[in-house]
Amino acid sequence: MALEGIYGAITFGKARGRIMTFHEVERKYSGRFGTHMVHLRKPLLEWAGNDLVEIDMKVNLNSQWCGDPNPLLAQWHFFHENALAAPLVIGTKPMGPGLSLFVITEMQETHKHWLKGGKLMAVELAITFKEYIPFTEGLFSMLGMPGFGGSFIGSGGL
Repeated sequence: MALEGIYGAITFGKARGRIMTFHEVERKYSGRFGTHMVHLRKPLLEWAGNDLVEIDMKVNLNSQWCGDPNPLLAQWHFFHENALAAPLVIGTKPMGPGLSLFVITEMQETHKHWLKGGKLMAVELAITFKEYIPFTEGLFSMLGMPGFGGSFIGSGGL
């Protein structure tokens, strides 16, 4: 098995006789700032912390590599429609800090090839993930749990 990455139960690379590839992975970091108005002067900018990490990637589902793409497409829809948070790992590197989870905030399908009779043969997904911080993060940080406010390094699963 040549594993290139995972998102929850979805595997990238060659697994179980199927190949699912990704490309054009983009990671976006941004900060949050507050602007304070000052009378007769320029406003003052105040750093308010890091924003959530966003990941954009494209995934190819082609019947020549993965068999019928519809079951895999259904998996992606399941994660998106149910707002399931899961680890996103590319290679051996988690795509967020520590044990970050990600949800799919946007998914766009481009249906590429069809057979006569309407059978889907190839589809490209453009997926946007956003880092998801569980409500209990503060509790885990206070308890000293690795990956939540600590200095955990690695790609441990949940």
